[in-house]
Amino acid sequence: MKKVRLGIVGAGGLSTKKVYPSLSYINEVKLEAVCDLDESKARRNAEKFGARLVFTSIEKMLEEAELDAVIICIGPEQHEKLAPIVLKAGLPVYTEKPPAVDSAGALSVAHVAEETGNLCMTAFKKRYTPLYVRMKEQMETLRFGKPAMLNLQRSFSKYSNDSPRSSFLLDFCIHVIDLALWLMGKAISVHALSPEPNTWSVQMKYESGAIGSLSLCAHTDGVYPDEQVTVYGENDAMLFVRDGHSLTFAHDRVYHTLHQINLTTAGQEGLVESGFLPEIQTFIKAVQTGDCSSIKSDIASSYRSMIVYEGIMESARTRKWVELRYEI
Repeated sequence: MKKVRLGIVGAGGLSTKKVYPSLSYINEVKLEAVCDLDESKARRNAEKFGARLVFTSIEKMLEEAELDAVIICIGPEQHEKLAPIVLKAGLPVYTEKPPAVDSAGALSVAHVAEETGNLCMTAFKKRYTPLYVRMKEQMETLRFGKPAMLNLQRSFSKYSNDSPRSSFLLDFCIHVIDLALWLMGKAISVHALSPEPNTWSVQMKYESGAIGSLSLCAHTDGVYPDEQVTVYGENDAMLFVRDGHSLTFAHDRVYHTLHQINLTTAGQEGLVESGFLPEIQTFIKAVQTGDCSSIKSDIASSYRSMIVYEGIMESARTRKWVELRYEI
């Protein structure tokens, strides 16, 4: 089968460390073009990762390069601006998270994706990490039963919170907000307390009748985030992730380790366990085959995660429960 000819918009730190290196492990893709407003960065990444063409304009790249798909890895305000340009050019697009700075921006992209019939995928990597994929698979078994409650705790070092790109809740916590929805299903209401931008306590009610709580803060002095996730099932079963690297299933007083990872983030193993490589592989496969059934984070689901994010913000401001309303 023909390789997917890929163009990447963005040559900054995250893409250079995670997105471009992932391509070397995917035989079905060929990096054709790199685009960045800083031509020196674009040229550097093109030379380092084997692209033929360099651009400083996405319009020119789409016009002159023969591409099958585009990855956009810059700021969220540019994701919502540039993704529709790619979609209207007739190509599928993958953007880094979040898909936009607000739900309205994500919804506008979702409408363009629907109108054009082209795939728009958001890089919500936790939906693709082996650890949480295994957790969700186990949650769907009869032995686990209907999920009843989620407890999630995540913290990291201090954030500046001086822009959407450096906002702790949107830039960092959107990953686990999205994870909570993927694991537990549609949220119908939220309540949040936040005495300051680096501290959040969130309660959720889900359409299924389950409940959940998220404790999120930026007060950890360390390299690795503190990440603990526990889901309780109605059949007296429990699944829990500890320190972001081990998954255990507890049932009938027996504990089974279902997945264990190395904390390293270097090399192929790190790219797989962190979700970067699996999500890009999923995107490339969908482009190559035309089958999008394996996509776990299309723009419609990403829009719903942004609705929940905004509900959390509103609740923290009003100190009241917020009912969530979705247009799609």
